[in-house]
Amino acid sequence: MFWLLPPLALVFSSPGNTASQDSSKPLTVNGVLGEAVTLSLKPPVPTGIQSTTWLHDGNSIAFILPKAAPDSHFFVTDPERKDRLQLAENYSLRLSNLTAADAGHYCAQMTIQTSREFSCYTLQVFRRLRNIQTASHTWLSETGTCEIHLTCFVENSKDTFVRWQVVGNTSVNEANLTISWDSRNSGEQEFTCIAENPVSNISLSVSTQRLCEAVLSTKNQPDTKWIITVVVVILMCTVITVGLFVWRKKDCLWRTGIFHFSTPQTQSPAETIRNIDYVSVSPGNTVYAHVTHPNRQTSSPTLVKSSDFSTIYSTVHQSKESKPISSRTTALNNVI
Repeated sequence: MFWLLPPLALVFSSPGNTASQDSSKPLTVNGVLGEAVTLSLKPPVPTGIQSTTWLHDGNSIAFILPKAAPDSHFFVTDPERKDRLQLAENYSLRLSNLTAADAGHYCAQMTIQTSREFSCYTLQVFRRLRNIQTASHTWLSETGTCEIHLTCFVENSKDTFVRWQVVGNTSVNEANLTISWDSRNSGEQEFTCIAENPVSNISLSVSTQRLCEAVLSTKNQPDTKWIITVVVVILMCTVITVGLFVWRKKDCLWRTGIFHFSTPQTQSPAETIRNIDYVSVSPGNTVYAHVTHPNRQTSSPTLVKSSDFSTIYSTVHQSKESKPISSRTTALNNVI
């Protein structure tokens, strides 16, 4: 292993010869989170390279000895990346399964006899964009146009540029967009939300007709609230009118003092007394009663021999001291 010491000494020493460095102009490389990236040496690759050291933010992560045996010419000096660093063509470095911590400044320090050259990179790690969504709010203006407010957003929006592409390939470089669409004068229009980052881009289109369908259908439909209100008012008026009519009719019957009691035709003699119509009650003591006999043949003897009249007029004299005589009892006595 002692034969490795001279090349390693070149890595950590600073020879007096001028070194050709490209570190002032690093090349930007974009990587995808969870995927792989290759840091390729800038062409032309120098000849006669004795060793190459790869650095990440100034720390050694890999060491290459081109003239060593194939199984011992590549060493990973960063234990945390031992399984993720591989040697690529022309001393390039391949880094797999990228993480956010892999971003930063990388340099390949190449030792060529008595000089050193550098090939530097700036690695950026991004997520692939996915799950783009739009949110909309629509309302109907007083002039009958459909007003639409659109908002576009994506997951992991860090370092993401969002814009809207409208009619005529015009772009609005922001996530929010407010438009006014008149279905009477304009046809269907599409608006496309585009989200981009250095490693991916996605888009989603929305239609003005689909967005405004709900508010426009509401405009063309009758107002159900007014219909329900009118129906309820009509029903209430009908109920009140019928109630007043019935109440006034009953009130009139009570005021005139007319009552009617009827019994079935098959009545016993004792129940015949109930078939009385109280025609009127005079202010005096005279009560006129009309007695109705059932129209059927009976074996009872006729009470009135001289005539066939079925009407009996009864005069009831009441004194102030005596108890009131029931009109039903008086009528019964007269019948008997």
